[in-house]
Amino acid sequence: FPVTGRRVRMPTLLPLWRATRTTGKQCGLTATGDYQPSLRSPWLAASDMFINKYRRKLNKIFGGTIIQYSPPRSGSTLVYNILRDLFPGKYIKKRHSYESNDSKFPMVVTYRHPLDCIASSIQRYELIPTDEVINQQISEFEENGIWDILEIKDNPSVLMLRYEEFARDFNVIFNELEIFFGIKISHQKRRSLSGRYNINNVEKIIASMDSFSEYDKITHWHGKHISAYKGSSYYYKEFFTDSQIRYLEYVYNKFFQEFNYI
Repeated sequence: FPVTGRRVRMPTLLPLWRATRTTGKQCGLTATGDYQPSLRSPWLAASDMFINKYRRKLNKIFGGTIIQYSPPRSGSTLVYNILRDLFPGKYIKKRHSYESNDSKFPMVVTYRHPLDCIASSIQRYELIPTDEVINQQISEFEENGIWDILEIKDNPSVLMLRYEEFARDFNVIFNELEIFFGIKISHQKRRSLSGRYNINNVEKIIASMDSFSEYDKITHWHGKHISAYKGSSYYYKEFFTDSQIRYLEYVYNKFFQEFNYI
């Protein structure tokens, strides 16, 4: 909640967002600029940390929540961090499963060719793509909601972002967010975020992390976040055998049809 001097203004009980994507209507959320680190005393800085902690809790209660839900290895962490930067006063909930209560909030979903997702996931665990490992990954992705997006993809409260379209062009993300949330993202802000989260900078951030189990609790970047293929699309053709590809295409046939990956 906003803080001015020593006076604290409680947030409104009115919902901050209405689930709609129809022309002429906007969500009403406002993006803000970069916040510079506090130059005030350590005591006031500590006070700000305390206030921010409870602001996040109140945001969840009073409607200041944005859900970032995606299957693993589909560019979700990139989009999550962009949302954090654009909406610093909102609670951005990142997860790999869909819950019925999520329909109350705006949701941003990323999706990617399932075989690339599986290949990337195997690499993060530093495993060899045996048939057994592939089946383990299929089960893991089912547990992490890969099929849920088929049920919600046409929901007006959901923004769907295709990995193959935004991975090499962050303006795709910015343009879609502008439409969905009814905001304006300046050219300066676009350049700043694109530079901050390009693949080379992310590699520097995770360089000190030795394994996937090591991660930053705020940004969710973790060790082995970037595969040897540098986030390329359709590299599964080089990673799996022909028989493995045929098997995975059979498993994910419905996904291919729904998202035109055929």
